[in-house]
Amino acid sequence: KQRILIAPLDWGLGHATRCVPLIRELKADFEPVLAASGRSKQFLQQLFPDLLHIDFEGYNIRYPANGNMATKMLLQVPKVMQRIKEEHHELQSLIREHRIDLVISDNRFGLYSSSIPCIYITHQVHIQAPNLLSDPLFKLHGKYIKRYTECWIPDHPDAHNLSGELGHGEVPANCRYIGPLSRLQKVDCEKAFDYCALISGPEPQRTKFEDLLVSIFRNRAESLLLLCGKPEENSKVKEGNITRISHQGDEELARSICSAKAVIARPGYSSIMDLAQLEAPCVLVPTPGQTEQQYLAEYHQQTNSVPWFSQSELSMEQLKQTTASVIQTKWGSPNFNQEIRRILDGTADKNG
Repeated sequence: KQRILIAPLDWGLGHATRCVPLIRELKADFEPVLAASGRSKQFLQQLFPDLLHIDFEGYNIRYPANGNMATKMLLQVPKVMQRIKEEHHELQSLIREHRIDLVISDNRFGLYSSSIPCIYITHQVHIQAPNLLSDPLFKLHGKYIKRYTECWIPDHPDAHNLSGELGHGEVPANCRYIGPLSRLQKVDCEKAFDYCALISGPEPQRTKFEDLLVSIFRNRAESLLLLCGKPEENSKVKEGNITRISHQGDEELARSICSAKAVIARPGYSSIMDLAQLEAPCVLVPTPGQTEQQYLAEYHQQTNSVPWFSQSELSMEQLKQTTASVIQTKWGSPNFNQEIRRILDGTADKNG
């Protein structure tokens, strides 16, 4: 079987989770090789113990505990640019060592090659940033996208899409819309909890969000299921009205989300796709200073009437006065094995 290297960005777990439906499908005709680090690697190893896993360093982006997100991110740019250069060089030896036939990079800028076809996955062609930065960032991102054989956008090209202007408008010519990606399937079950909270994203904001929700719900009548997104742990702890689960497999996770009357979540794009797939009524709380999540929260308030709160204003009183709403979209993806075959055959024709 031909080998496909799949490498998700290590920015929270979302890039790894949305690669799961892709990996599952490609296993039928190809041999996926997974390259990741940290929680993303642990998550993929648990789901795919039979596949080859390569420890591949990420960008190690950290959010500020307090203060200015834009400043903190700008300070990390030199480190990230250096890592992009390094991963581009490391890719060439990975291709040789593991006999890779095609690369799928989820939002990692440097995994393009002149020797084999490479696919780049992103929902954010237009990177959300403070105004002065948005145009230069769009041009820089476009420059990287054009180095790939194709760019796959996990969304629909038409109205009622999930990413809004992040993934639409002016896009490079090699972009294709492949429909939303979610590893979860909707299940019908009893409503056992008032709220379920999905805790996600990079530290230290992931833990701050978890602590905030515990403080809001502690000793209240309303029940809360906290899903902590920590694949390195395996625990379930019940303290009064709060049940905390470190990590769950796909079926249990879908069941947990569907067992709540309402879901509280960060509007990261992978979470948005999962919530849409499960048709789960939700309330969104953007990570402070994260411009992309702020945009997605506002976009889904306009298109789907989904309520959102800033982290600083979230309270039980606000939640009780709010009606959670469902994110709606249409589903449908291409046959990924056929798509990969098309790209491999096309480049073979060119090279032959």
